[in-house]
Amino acid sequence: MKKNRFFIDCHQDIAYSIRANNRPLDTNDSRYMITLKETLKSKLGLIFSTIFVSHVKREKRYREAILQFKEYEKIFKHYNSFYTVKKNEDIKLKIKNKIGLLFLMEGADPIRNLSDLDMFYDKGLRVLGLTWNKENNYAFGTSKSGPLKKEGYKLIEAMNEKKVTLDLSHLSYKSFWDAINITKLLPIATHSNSYYLRRHKRNLTASQLRGISNKGGTTGIVLYNDFICNKSPVSMDDLFKQFKYLLSKCGEDHIALGSDIDGAPLEDFPEGIRKSSDLYKIIEMLEKKRVKSKIIDKFASQNILRVLKENLA
Repeated sequence: MKKNRFFIDCHQDIAYSIRANNRPLDTNDSRYMITLKETLKSKLGLIFSTIFVSHVKREKRYREAILQFKEYEKIFKHYNSFYTVKKNEDIKLKIKNKIGLLFLMEGADPIRNLSDLDMFYDKGLRVLGLTWNKENNYAFGTSKSGPLKKEGYKLIEAMNEKKVTLDLSHLSYKSFWDAINITKLLPIATHSNSYYLRRHKRNLTASQLRGISNKGGTTGIVLYNDFICNKSPVSMDDLFKQFKYLLSKCGEDHIALGSDIDGAPLEDFPEGIRKSSDLYKIIEMLEKKRVKSKIIDKFASQNILRVLKENLA
């Protein structure tokens, strides 16, 4: 087993979970996967930490985004194990017990105009998905077919200028292709699985997976059971099938982890994944399955670090 492997998770709903459940990060409540204690034990060196606001009414989403950023500010103030990542130089690859948080907005509803993008960028926003399942001012989500909207084109153009990475998860098929064709940065799908293995509207087809890889991007394997397979319970072997398929379609340079933990109840994740420190079991599983060490290294962090090196200003 390789030691000191840098480990990245491309999708965790930290501030959302804290606010939606009215609970602290430093809790011993076993209902929550993301806690201070378990995150510090997770071996993660970098987390894409979301701003997720689609659970509140549309007119409240801007304010909710601001409040979630304030939750992250509290984390940085009270726990010196966490730090913000805005540029490549911020990533501390070899410092023990330090976890970088890079901000990802899951759905662009809080962005009322392009000046809001500037403001959120100043707060640390570096990855942005246009919508969360439903149609908004920018695009169509997976719940309804439709193309990228005029305001979506404008937003991606502004993202290109500011070097904000496009997250393609949650987009409708037509909006996906419109968006990926105009981004000038390496695109990512932070948390999406294979539609071939699990025919769920949130998953990506083989052509979409290859489209991301062909532009140099990455796809993050998501741990939500319903995106893995149509059975219960879901095992680590079921997750491994998704890994193998994405490896075959995306290539070893274009896969990552995007857990989506605390975006749903515990029972909606595979057996054995009940807290953030359990995420490293995925790495251990790949080692037991005799996946080549260089492929595990790429999956664990190298692929995402390559994207960040290219995309971050």
